[in-house]
Amino acid sequence: MDAPSGDCQPLQGSPKDRVARDTMRIAIADDAEDMRQYFRRLLPRFGHELIGEADNGRTLVNLCQANPPDLIITDINMPEMDGLQAAAEIGKTLSTPIIVISANDVPKGKAQNHIVEYLVKPISANELQAAILRAFPA
Repeated sequence: MDAPSGDCQPLQGSPKDRVARDTMRIAIADDAEDMRQYFRRLLPRFGHELIGEADNGRTLVNLCQANPPDLIITDINMPEMDGLQAAAEIGKTLSTPIIVISANDVPKGKAQNHIVEYLVKPISANELQAAILRAFPA
């Protein structure tokens, strides 16, 4: 996936302010095309802007460094770099909240501070929308 186009304009205000207006700039990563397509269809329906997508963790890191999103949604199991490794790498320079999705159970072990939600596939529209809202508590 190419880097996002340069025509994405930054929104004014903090991510918490934007979530109240239902406009978040979101980056997604999943190696499954059907999941990326699902997010492409669903996120705009919630009023959010999809600013970029990746099919592996390395591309997600590069994408987020070039154009920091308000929120990241990533799968765990992906080629080149998995979603947890990408989250750790992104967390070194950005404090962006991350929702992690997986076809398996929630991973055990120490949670990373910037990971705010774990969702298990299949993910319903209501689950996703609720997770996005919980990522930015009032």
